[in-house]
Amino acid sequence: MSPPPRVVRLYESTLPSGNAYKVSLLLAHLGLTADVVALDIMASPSETRRPEFLAKNPNGRIPIVELSDGSYLAESNAILCYLAEGTSFVPADSLQRARALSWMFFEQYSHEPYIAVLKFWTYWGGLSNKTDAELAVLNTRGTAALAVMSTHLASSPWFTGPSYGIADIALFAYSQSAAAVGFAVPGPVTAWLDRVRTQPGWIPIKEG
Repeated sequence: MSPPPRVVRLYESTLPSGNAYKVSLLLAHLGLTADVVALDIMASPSETRRPEFLAKNPNGRIPIVELSDGSYLAESNAILCYLAEGTSFVPADSLQRARALSWMFFEQYSHEPYIAVLKFWTYWGGLSNKTDAELAVLNTRGTAALAVMSTHLASSPWFTGPSYGIADIALFAYSQSAAAVGFAVPGPVTAWLDRVRTQPGWIPIKEG
């Protein structure tokens, strides 16, 4: 059986993207490299909404990766699963693997839409145009996500089963910015963030 296609190119944003950072972080942990193409998502139209990019990802979003067979893979957490296959970053046990995936689904549905969105509005514009009600929803639901994480971390050091892995990477990407955009980060989450930063091969998110 031939080896699976390798990641040869990462398409990300000129602005620091937590979703793209997930991929860069796992590549760094694995000791792998890929060419990087940074696209201007603030252009008009965004470089991710132009025909040449839409041919690669019809959803018009980053990150995507180009594989050595010429195909493309979209969605940050799907890319993490692909890269981590057969490594220690994904549990071998099927139930533990499913639980890791459940945290990754949680990240995209209950976490990223609030913490990441508030980060974007705060750092790159739009915050002043939002109503108090809109901001209250982001704060309430982002705080709830951090509380769910804190409850889990009170009895387990990681989200990917017994050791650090893809669910931790997925949740770390935007949790690391939560305090900077006004969220009260619970102690167990802060301690977990510090543990992630001590993992071999860890790299910080790029600065914008």
